[in-house]
Amino acid sequence: MEKEDVYQFENEGTEEEIPDPEQEAEKRMQEQLCDYDALSLDSDSRIPGDDNPEMTREEDAEAVDPTGAKGLSYSEKMQLQKRKRKLKELELLLQEKDLKVQNIREELKEFRRRMETLEKQKEKVEEDIQEQETAGNNVALFRLRAQHRRLCEELRGEEDLQSKIALTLQENERELFKVELEHAKLMRLHEERKKDEEDHEAQRLLEAKQRLEAKEAAVVQAGRRKKATKKKPMKDLDEQELERRKAAEDTKKYNQKSVQYLKKSMARVRQEQAEKEQQLREDLEKRMKIILSLKKNIRINRENLRIVQVRNNARAAAEKQKMKLGESVRVLESEIATRHMFRQRLLREFEKKKQAFTEQQKTFKAEIMAKILREEFNMEKKKRVNPELFLDTRKIQDNISETWKPRKKLLQYLERCAEHKICTGTNEEDWRFPSPISDEEAIRKQTQDHVTQDVSDHEEEESLDQPEFSGLWDYKSEPCKDETTTKHLAVGTSKMEQEIFARQLEKQKSGIVQKQVAAGREFKGCPFYSKPDIIHFQNFDVGKTYKKKVMLINASYGITFCRLIDVTDNLKDFIEVEFKPPGQISAGMSCDMTVIFKPMVDEDVEGEVMLRAHIGSFTVPLKCTTKKCDLFVDREVVDFGAHIVGETITQVITLTNRGALGTYFEFLQVLSKPQSFNQGTETITVFGGISEEQELPEYSSDLFDTEQEFCTEIKVGQVTMDVIGPFTSVKLPIIFVPTIPGKVQTHIEIIFSDPASENIPIKVQAEAIDVPVWISNPNIDLKICMYDRLYQDSIRAHNRSTTAIQLKCEVCKELKDHLELLPKTGYVQAHSSLNFQLKFLPRQSLPKDAEIFFNEKTGILEAPMHIWASNQTRLLTFTVHAIVTSSDLEIKPQTIDFGPCSIYESVWTTIRVTNKSILCQEFGFIGIPEYVDVQPNDGFGVLMPLETQSIDVMVNVQHAKEYAFELICKTEINRNFKISCTAIGVFPPLKLSHSVVHFAATALHDIATVTLYVVNSHTNQNEFTHPVPRIGTGEIAPVGPTSFEFVIPEYSDLTIVPAVGTVKPGQRCKVHLMFKPMLADLLVQEKAVQMLSCVEETRKILEKQELEPILTTKLDALAKNKTHPKPKDVMDQSVKESKRASITLEPLNPADITPDSDHYNAALTSLLRNYKEQFRSFVIPCFVAHGRTTDHKETGYLPYSIHNTLYLEVNCPTIAPPLVLISGNKRNMVDCGEIAIGQRVLKRVLVQNISQNQLDLKSSILDPGGPFELLNSLRSLQPGATNTLIFSFTPTKSKLLQNSTTLQVMFNVKLDSLSYRKHQDQQVLPPFLASGEIAGSLVGTQNYGGQSVFSVSPIIGAIEPMQTQEFEVTFKPDHESLHYSDGVQVELFDKVAHTIQLKGAAREHLMFVEGGDPMDVPVESLSILPNYEKTDTTEVPRALKSVLLTLKSTQSDNKCTTALRELQVGCIQSTYAAGKKSVEFTIDSPAAVHLKGFSIDPLKASIEAGTTKPIAVSWTPPSGHDPHQVISATVKMSIKGDITENYQIVLTGMVVSS
Repeated sequence: MEKEDVYQFENEGTEEEIPDPEQEAEKRMQEQLCDYDALSLDSDSRIPGDDNPEMTREEDAEAVDPTGAKGLSYSEKMQLQKRKRKLKELELLLQEKDLKVQNIREELKEFRRRMETLEKQKEKVEEDIQEQETAGNNVALFRLRAQHRRLCEELRGEEDLQSKIALTLQENERELFKVELEHAKLMRLHEERKKDEEDHEAQRLLEAKQRLEAKEAAVVQAGRRKKATKKKPMKDLDEQELERRKAAEDTKKYNQKSVQYLKKSMARVRQEQAEKEQQLREDLEKRMKIILSLKKNIRINRENLRIVQVRNNARAAAEKQKMKLGESVRVLESEIATRHMFRQRLLREFEKKKQAFTEQQKTFKAEIMAKILREEFNMEKKKRVNPELFLDTRKIQDNISETWKPRKKLLQYLERCAEHKICTGTNEEDWRFPSPISDEEAIRKQTQDHVTQDVSDHEEEESLDQPEFSGLWDYKSEPCKDETTTKHLAVGTSKMEQEIFARQLEKQKSGIVQKQVAAGREFKGCPFYSKPDIIHFQNFDVGKTYKKKVMLINASYGITFCRLIDVTDNLKDFIEVEFKPPGQISAGMSCDMTVIFKPMVDEDVEGEVMLRAHIGSFTVPLKCTTKKCDLFVDREVVDFGAHIVGETITQVITLTNRGALGTYFEFLQVLSKPQSFNQGTETITVFGGISEEQELPEYSSDLFDTEQEFCTEIKVGQVTMDVIGPFTSVKLPIIFVPTIPGKVQTHIEIIFSDPASENIPIKVQAEAIDVPVWISNPNIDLKICMYDRLYQDSIRAHNRSTTAIQLKCEVCKELKDHLELLPKTGYVQAHSSLNFQLKFLPRQSLPKDAEIFFNEKTGILEAPMHIWASNQTRLLTFTVHAIVTSSDLEIKPQTIDFGPCSIYESVWTTIRVTNKSILCQEFGFIGIPEYVDVQPNDGFGVLMPLETQSIDVMVNVQHAKEYAFELICKTEINRNFKISCTAIGVFPPLKLSHSVVHFAATALHDIATVTLYVVNSHTNQNEFTHPVPRIGTGEIAPVGPTSFEFVIPEYSDLTIVPAVGTVKPGQRCKVHLMFKPMLADLLVQEKAVQMLSCVEETRKILEKQELEPILTTKLDALAKNKTHPKPKDVMDQSVKESKRASITLEPLNPADITPDSDHYNAALTSLLRNYKEQFRSFVIPCFVAHGRTTDHKETGYLPYSIHNTLYLEVNCPTIAPPLVLISGNKRNMVDCGEIAIGQRVLKRVLVQNISQNQLDLKSSILDPGGPFELLNSLRSLQPGATNTLIFSFTPTKSKLLQNSTTLQVMFNVKLDSLSYRKHQDQQVLPPFLASGEIAGSLVGTQNYGGQSVFSVSPIIGAIEPMQTQEFEVTFKPDHESLHYSDGVQVELFDKVAHTIQLKGAAREHLMFVEGGDPMDVPVESLSILPNYEKTDTTEVPRALKSVLLTLKSTQSDNKCTTALRELQVGCIQSTYAAGKKSVEFTIDSPAAVHLKGFSIDPLKASIEAGTTKPIAVSWTPPSGHDPHQVISATVKMSIKGDITENYQIVLTGMVVSS
């Protein structure tokens, strides 16, 4: 026991005595964070004049130091003082944070030591458990299992507390890092301030020198200022005048805009009013039309009705006339038939009287029988209810039967019929007591059966006809209860008899159930209440007789009576009811009823006693229950509280049985959770050897689990098994003997032999208190540690006694160089705690120094530690746990040689970095030179335990020299790993303008061209003035012509022109790189062969299918003719067919397919339709050599240096063409043949859209004067759609740009608006301001967005020999203007060969007007700048536009001619206008201008999209017109399109001489 006490610890105590270390740590952290926040706020503040009253005198002296802050302002001095003070405070806070982090680390170490101690204790206890299990010592086994469970709980608690402390440590380390950052920031500011002071002193001296120079310059400038002051007033006046003019112009512009807006708003209001009036007119017209149509319909209907009435009147008159004629005929015949009719009427009256008499007899008979049956039924019912009152019934019945036997037979017959109907309808309700309406229903049913039987018999005798179809009369339906008898009796009975029958029926009904009404209120509910409410016979024994008296209380409003009806069927064998009807009972009075119970079986029975009153029926519930057990305990949770180890405490619980049945019980201890055992189908639970069956209970496997142990400190008393009788109680003791400090909890269960009683679980808990001093964290887990890194934790010792106790720490000699406890000696006060700081610094010698505690293979350290306490023989033991690992990174290779590297290229290699630690490590390459790049993530990353990553190191040298540098890989713990690298920089004598070329997605058979340059910038070998081409530090390349050669990869579809060339010093050579993806001829030919093979095979199969029926018919014919062919003939025929098949199926040669054949075109189209996108990348080397290429006449020979090679990377994406020519050939050419000049030929080309999107077809611009012309328009093609293009060829003199040479000519198209000389060319006066003719630029108005309004395609390319080139010009404006213009220059051989001027106009809306005199300048820069703010077009009225038209009439011989002018009104055809597609214009009030001689035609017209309409305006001078006078008139024109625009046409007429 003494040895075990060494490992006993105590971690319990009251909350008031022992503070929570986590709460204290969080509280201190929050205080420090608040101080740090306040400090950081003060450090960040830079408020001038903010003085601190707590500043010391030394700081004041430093602030007023003339050497350091002589040139500073007062605010800057105060800021300097604050910064110094904050720096000191941060240093103090840094020290405090560092000390706090160390304390927390020591606490964490102490926790880890304690956890190690607990782990060792747990292992030792497990070993002892195994020994005791082997020895079979159950007592020791129970104790050891309890100790093992307690250790596990302590370990879990220590792990939770350790995790919390670890989180606290992380937070403190984060705060320490923040403070360090702030401290470093302030130190940097302090150093910068010192440097600024030094710079300030130097600046001060420099400023003094500059001030002297400035004074000298000021004297020189004084004279100049005098001259300038004389000119200044005149200049100010000019500026004021200019500003005044500008303000006046702005005011005028604003007024014009406001007038325009007002006019637009008024026009919009008038338009809305006109639209409303038009709508009202249309509504009125619709209403008038409806009214007129209604009147018309009414008139037509009246005419129709009148015609119908006339027709009906005519028909009625004709019928009346016919009737008169018929009456005259009948009058003549009536005298003969009168006698016969009289005799027939007498016979009918006699038959009616006879039938009425028969029916009357039947009705009387039915009424008499109904009364007899009702009386008999009442008598039988009374006899059944009270048989003692009718003792002589049988005799009377015998007499009656003797006197009238026919009547008895009839009644028996009717009763049988009635019983049969009643039985069939009420079999399911025989057990219920009769309801108040049951008698009346029985009478009605019997009467109905009798009457219906007689009536049916009579109807069968009279009527023999059967209906052809069944109707509602065939279905049986139950008539209403109150009307059934009356309905049948009303056939032959009188009204008085029916009333008598109804009164008798109501009287009988009122005798059974009556309504009770008192004070105008009808009683509803149960008429009697029973006391008790339920007749309950409890705990009965079979064979005995039990009686109970029940009191029935009248709960109705008045006098009533009650009588017993019956009891439930299942109670008739056991229950007898003694009840004498008391007669009439007043309200609130009661009567008695006795219920006798004679049990025959031992079962629970339930039922009802049924009674009836004259106002309704009611029942009294009855219940009989057997003897049962009713068990409970006074408490289910037993808490012993806290007790000292070694005491014995007993508590008692009471088990009570409130039932009348006794049972066996067993009081035993179970596992930590109550476990139930499974019973078999025929077994009963065993209690201490007493059982009712031989089979034992089948316990769950969890009861025998070694890990689930019984608690030995808490056990039950001597009473473990006994019998509890009925209505008794038993005291059950529970004993607690604490042996190990800590909390203990177990479960006790009471099991009963009664199968109907459930087990009762009881929870027992207690707490044991040990010695006064104990450690809360006996296992200190430092987790995973690295060598040569410091780790700290804390160990807390608690004192629960009332005196201070001295503690002393010891560290074993093996770990003295690696582990330390501070303080080594201390005192823990009463009811307080003391923290020891644990510092763990594992060194590389740890495996040798601590072989006992450290496993070098696994890296696990388990070191037990002891703390001595005065006046206490038991040591405080804890264990330090840690896993020590390395922090090394392995980098392969350690040395990298990049070799020669071009300054225009990047050279890269891959290194592998391996983490040798079992912890994640963050790494990063720092101090990387500018010409080195490390990827991925710029050389930063995280290595998982034992992970290896590949890192790319790229070198891009900048100079031709030898490079030697080191790459430093630094980890998060400040460990550095170096990599030595070397490289040789190469400066090639040539360079490329682009190293990487990205082609756009190019369709098959299309061409994409890119231009680049090969530059020779080596003109001087002086290496001191500029970098010179060389390899490393080798010889400088000679100055002179340098040759190059591009080697294009095979099958790359790339072409470089020129591929070989020579570049002179200081010059460059243009190189064109063209990408033209093509399908190989062999691929197309193979596809054609494959398609032909498929077609041939299909044809062969079809022929075979066609021949099979012919052969079968021949064979059948031969069989019929009985002529069999010879076998040899059959074989010959089969051989011939096989040869024919082999000849036709011979494989074709792809070379036989010519590119101009139809098979080739079909295969090409199939490949184009099924082509998938491809992306290819090529690297083209460019070899460089000194000298000219002509110096070496041998073919393919060009000496070069491999180190000077240039590389060009080309990315080539290829896609399928969206449009294919179905009727074209491989080159997509249309051959018109030879045509004579002046003749015309038409060619049709069929194109198809093979893409998945809609295509808007566009064509290149053809030469208007050229021989080719596209006759039809281009439309949008849906996917899969086709379109036919019709071309006409009329040969004339050629005007196309044609290459008539045998060489390929490169061309380049440039826009003047994109030229760098654009600004210089436009620095001239515009033409309308220039006095003479000035050759200005072709560039006019451009887009506001900066993009050119015109674009030309293609802009670069090559013209094949004897070919022409077309250019496509696109006009894309972004605002409205009529003066768009630009120039196009076509360069051939780097010289301008052609100049073309481009012009365009754009409008915001569909409509436009052309043809008037110019009223504005063609230069847009002098107009109002555009307003980019978005305005609501619905609210701002549009401005009224003006058009000036001057008409000049020529006068000759005193006669004036008519002047003619035209205005063009057009509608733009655009895909953006989704609404109206046409334009309408109207000229308002032309009469005013007609008086002055002006005429306009037409005045109103509609214009379709894409067309224009001319408006002819003529002026003839009126008679008497003065030729020297000018006539003016104004007319308004409105144009309606997508919007409505108003124009003011100003017409001016003048007479000029011829």
